[in-house]
Amino acid sequence: MFRSLSARLFAILTIGLGAIQVISFIAFMNFRGQEIKEQMTRFLGADLSFAYDFMRSLPHEQRLEWLARLNQGFHYRFSLEPAKAQRDDFQTADPNLATLTAILKADLPPEAKLSFRLPQGVPPSVREKSIQAVLAIDQDESLVLHLFDPFSMPSEGSLLLYLGVVLLAVSPFVWWAVHLSTRPIDRMLVTIEQFGRNLNSPPVPESGPEELQKAAKTVNAMRERIVQHIEERTQILAAIAHDLKTPLTRLRLRAEAVENSVQRERIVSEVEYMANLVTEGLDYARSAHLCEATSLIEVNHWLEGMVDDIQDGGARCILSGQALTPYRGALRALTRAMQNLIENALKFGSEAEIRIDDSTERLLIRVLDNGPGLSDALLEKVFDPFFRAEMSRNRDTGGSGLGLSIARNIVHAHGGDIHLANREDGGLEVRVELPRHPAGWHGAKL
Repeated sequence: MFRSLSARLFAILTIGLGAIQVISFIAFMNFRGQEIKEQMTRFLGADLSFAYDFMRSLPHEQRLEWLARLNQGFHYRFSLEPAKAQRDDFQTADPNLATLTAILKADLPPEAKLSFRLPQGVPPSVREKSIQAVLAIDQDESLVLHLFDPFSMPSEGSLLLYLGVVLLAVSPFVWWAVHLSTRPIDRMLVTIEQFGRNLNSPPVPESGPEELQKAAKTVNAMRERIVQHIEERTQILAAIAHDLKTPLTRLRLRAEAVENSVQRERIVSEVEYMANLVTEGLDYARSAHLCEATSLIEVNHWLEGMVDDIQDGGARCILSGQALTPYRGALRALTRAMQNLIENALKFGSEAEIRIDDSTERLLIRVLDNGPGLSDALLEKVFDPFFRAEMSRNRDTGGSGLGLSIARNIVHAHGGDIHLANREDGGLEVRVELPRHPAGWHGAKL
């Protein structure tokens, strides 16, 4: 429930504020509660004295009409009843009652007769917390003051209501403060995630609190070292590939001179395999750090051209669906990725089908085949470099194991992703998801 840092901070601050409010309220009532009760009782005594004098000044038939206007108190009210023998249900030895009696009598004339009793005909829970003060107006009528819970602390319901109101009032401010504090962290995480997909994404903003600035500087320094390391690796592989081309070319020329045709074909095949492996290794290194300029790609024409080339080669390939608008991306890199996926589909199936599913949010290209599919354990494993699902030594079917790795790197560089899934009717489905507006897009290059 509280997995995110924002939720945890919000919960801690809210619970802390609630606990402080409850503790401070209880402490205030314990230290100042008696003074407050005495002050409220003095006000009550003044109200009782005024009501007593006012009722005595009115004729009997007007008292009930004016009494309704006197019932303005929250914890007490007045009523009239016929005069009868007053009873006292409480002992004045009770310190609370003694204090109440003294304060109420302070404003009453000496001849006033004040007594206390328990309410009748009410539920026990109300009876335990109530008290009635009876004051004779004349021989025919008495004024009754109904007091509810005059000596105790506020009820649990009142405390919970008070706490709920306080928390409801402060929650928006707490959430705003938490959001303001964690927003730089969220921006940093988004930027780091973008860097994981695209090495040319912008660096982490070095702003915000001092601790976040230090963290951002550390992340940016690490980012620069990673980029430098990848560039150096690519340069080394490019140099190795370039240096290997000359001896491989010489080996091929010498192999062509071998008189034994069987030996000649075997040697030439080995040389070609080594040359292709060097080229694909270099392509894989470059795919992790694309520097190709981006352009608007007419997706429909682009894929139609690829399908036509495949059909001209004698393979069966079908295109369905249509892109709504052009897509901005690296054309050569995306072409290489799609070629790898389509060739992989044709390698293990008799035909390939390309389906376009476009929207304003993302461009989805699905490559489907009718081959044997893959086990669930291999659906993600096949993206590992040099991993071949077809484990035979036949290089025509096994390949170098870099095709899917290169394709995923290229798609990741565009802010997208590739997923594999087995089709219900047999075969494999490759889902290429390319966002229309990649986060952190900047400049003309990926």
